Amino acid sequence: MPPLYARYISKGSSRFVELMMRYAIAPALLLLYTAAADAQRTQDRRDLPDVADVYTQLVQNPPLLTAERLPAGYKLGRCRLDIDGHPYISGRCAYEISEGGAFEFHGPRQVFSGVDYRKPEVFADEISTDYFVQVRRELLDGDKRGPRWQAFWNGTKPATHAYRDLGRLTKRGACYVNARTRICLWKQ
Repeated sequence: MPPLYARYISKGSSRFVELMMRYAIAPALLLLYTAAADAQRTQDRRDLPDVADVYTQLVQNPPLLTAERLPAGYKLGRCRLDIDGHPYISGRCAYEISEGGAFEFHGPRQVFSGVDYRKPEVFADEISTDYFVQVRRELLDGDKRGPRWQAFWNGTKPATHAYRDLGRLTKRGACYVNARTRICLWKQ
């Protein structure tokens, strides 16, 4: 019995080419492309250690904040995060301001993926070694006055998500305040 492809070659090569693309060449090209993308991703910051290799070292002794250690888009500034009268961040910080004035800042002992360790494949492998806060404009509960300032913070140094709600804030100079929270950012 002749091979299956012989029937298509004799009827015309276009059907044979179509089948080869569908079942042989296209998957092979996809595998090659995926392998090349993985190699590029690995090579992007190969000089940085993998998070598993440096986790304990970074958590026990995080490096001090310097201009050389800032991720793209971040700048050095002076920050203050007080919650219920306790100063969680006071002094030098790394901050980023987004469109519309929303911003986030990190304490001076924060580590950054892609800077202090290789960017992880999944967010669950991110590391946090200091407090951080995010301030943004939100439409809250159908507020008829329009968007209001609201803040979220990580609550504990190891937490990598700003999941703790600090409530609505009012802008006063360089600070955003409410009854229990004071968040200030001064650019350097």
